Amino acid sequence: MRKMTCVLMMTLFMLLTIVPALASDCTLEIFGNANMDDTIDEVDIEYVEGIIKEMNEATELADANYDGEITEDDITQIELIIGGEEKELTIVDRHGDAVTINKPVTSVIPDHITSLEAIRVLGAGDLIIATQALTDCVGPTFLHGLGELPTVGGYKLPDYEAILSLDPDIYFVYSGSQENKQTVIKNLPGVAVICAPYSEPYDTNDITMDIRQLGYILDRRDQAEEYIDWHNGYLDMIKERVAELSEDEKPRVYVTCFSLYNCRAVFPPIEIAGGINIGADLGAGYCTSVDPEWVLVENPDIIIDPVVGWDYGYDVYDPSALIAMREDILNQPELANVTAVEDERVYIPDIYSIGLFPNNIISITYYAKWLHPDLFEDLDPQKIHQEYLDRFTPIEFDVNEHGVFVYPPLEE
Repeated sequence: MRKMTCVLMMTLFMLLTIVPALASDCTLEIFGNANMDDTIDEVDIEYVEGIIKEMNEATELADANYDGEITEDDITQIELIIGGEEKELTIVDRHGDAVTINKPVTSVIPDHITSLEAIRVLGAGDLIIATQALTDCVGPTFLHGLGELPTVGGYKLPDYEAILSLDPDIYFVYSGSQENKQTVIKNLPGVAVICAPYSEPYDTNDITMDIRQLGYILDRRDQAEEYIDWHNGYLDMIKERVAELSEDEKPRVYVTCFSLYNCRAVFPPIEIAGGINIGADLGAGYCTSVDPEWVLVENPDIIIDPVVGWDYGYDVYDPSALIAMREDILNQPELANVTAVEDERVYIPDIYSIGLFPNNIISITYYAKWLHPDLFEDLDPQKIHQEYLDRFTPIEFDVNEHGVFVYPPLEE
């Protein structure tokens, strides 16, 4: 569980201990989840009753109303949360900070395309009242009207005056430094600022709790569970098949990071799809510079070169930009003897359209198909992409007829 920076009153702090038997690998980080599992239900009421009777040990999230002590009032708060009638909800955000939100939430501003899309996946796009200029990167088809909303600055450059004039209930700040978030909080008094867990590279294993928490925040719990079930159905299938592979059966994959000799050292979906990321030992950095000789020595079986920008995605019908990028890699003289180049196993995905939270399950299915075409012969990433659009977005779009999302296309 992410470390919490909030501090309860001293009397509770002295009681505070985690019960390993209760703590789950997947903890819903909302105050009221007293037994630290993956949901808030009647079991949490029973657990708080046990704390009050000194039969159970206090846990971090048992203080449901976040007032510094555990009393009958916390039972009342849990009952309200279960019924979806709470007036306030305190959650733990990506930075481990406790954030109290007034309910119901009626207006939000996401400062990045990932949190914007997560909100829309839950059918809560009507709550979005403004966007950041970064959303221009995905084009009007994907935004489906959201591009007509007011803009309130650029990425990491919020226009605080514009935000305050709109009086949002929540401002979702992109995962970044704690210092950056504290600056945002200081400049947005009266606005709940949540460091969203919806960043890239995103650990797909976190999606269940992240989407579920957002469902509680936005009162879209049923929609959250629908998306979780859909997403995890494909994810679990891929994991189950990959689990049968030996290490020798997993191809070595080089993933670039905005340029050919920048390695994307942190990229969990490659492992999920049954590959070995050759940059995994380069450190925890997002991108690490390498030289051509390193790539030659590592000799990857596959090269994946994710891209972002206006030349790809929903509003583009000509793959020439992706073709040129792929040809440039294939024609690098220093890479001529690399297995991936020799076998022409070089793939270009549009990371904004199919590779960010919450839609990165689409890119994972492509990776699985590219890495293990025989093992995933029955997997159809285009079909999954279409399901995503039809079930979880307002976008009316046929991915089989329009758009440029990967190159080469699967039929090649």
